[in-house]
Amino acid sequence: MSRGTKYPKSFSSMAAVMMLCLSLWNLHLSAQDIHFSQFNFSPLNQNPANTNLFNGDFRFVGNYKNQWPTVPVKFNTFSASVEMNFVTLNNNDRVGGGLLFYFDRAGDSRFTSLNTALSLSYILTLGKNSQHSLSYGIQFGLVNRSFSYDKLNFDNQWNGDSFDPNIAIDENFSNTKINFFDLGSGIAYRWDKSERTHITIGFSVMHLNQPRQTFYNDHTVKLDPRFTVHARAQVKISDRFDLVPEFMFQRQDVKQEFLLGTHVKYHLPVKIPHTVALNLGVYGRIVDAGWLMAGVDFDNLQFNMSYDVNLTKLKVASRYNGGFEMSVIYMIAKVKKISKPVCPSFL
Repeated sequence: MSRGTKYPKSFSSMAAVMMLCLSLWNLHLSAQDIHFSQFNFSPLNQNPANTNLFNGDFRFVGNYKNQWPTVPVKFNTFSASVEMNFVTLNNNDRVGGGLLFYFDRAGDSRFTSLNTALSLSYILTLGKNSQHSLSYGIQFGLVNRSFSYDKLNFDNQWNGDSFDPNIAIDENFSNTKINFFDLGSGIAYRWDKSERTHITIGFSVMHLNQPRQTFYNDHTVKLDPRFTVHARAQVKISDRFDLVPEFMFQRQDVKQEFLLGTHVKYHLPVKIPHTVALNLGVYGRIVDAGWLMAGVDFDNLQFNMSYDVNLTKLKVASRYNGGFEMSVIYMIAKVKKISKPVCPSFL
């Protein structure tokens, strides 16, 4: 090709899209699974052993992420889960379960992943004061993936001067929808020194069965296992302040990501029968992105928001905009029965 060669505008558009796709392919965060920047606020996506590993009887979690809003190829992810403690045994061991749902859609192909999973856990209580817990979890999932090529252009539709949508594509997709069973497992350790000082460390492996995932008749295409190591600590450093450092490392095939950061929890001196705390922190994904997180805790309700600043080569197209994310967690503890009768009050 000579330097003076001129290309049609449609070819330039195609080149821009190809560059965008190559940038997305090379990102560490382009792993085959969904991911959240607020990685410790989506417990069942992180590790099945997190199931029922909290101080309460019910936990409801919601997560939403809108990735790269300034880029034409958008990514939207929504996840929701509910957990409950089935039974507490005489030795304080706990048996629990949870349901997980997530929905992810990306790009002009409307590539969609829909997952529904059941998580089960057994929590072994250790120590005289039950301060130490060891949780074993397993997760059974059913995944549906689909796409549409109505708005996609293919190489054979290039007639030499421009794209011609009237030219039939030469791709032969066996299916545009697939379903597969998914299996994951994990282990987690938790130490509760006090209500405001505790540590959680965990390890999980997802896609243990390496399910087949292909839209062609090629049964060699499998979903690689995802290995995750995570840790979170909350430490009371004064009457009003807690420090919460966190990290997570994930690897799937050759793709990997390392996330770490910390936030400060400030307990407000409110004069009402409630506990209120403000969260403010800084996090990062190594050589990839950084973000700020802010939120509030109100009794058993937690709400946090964050915004990513993109630091990869995609910043040319994204203009440094990563994505907006929010999480909501609500926990319920059963009300203990009153041991003595109380006279009712009538209004």
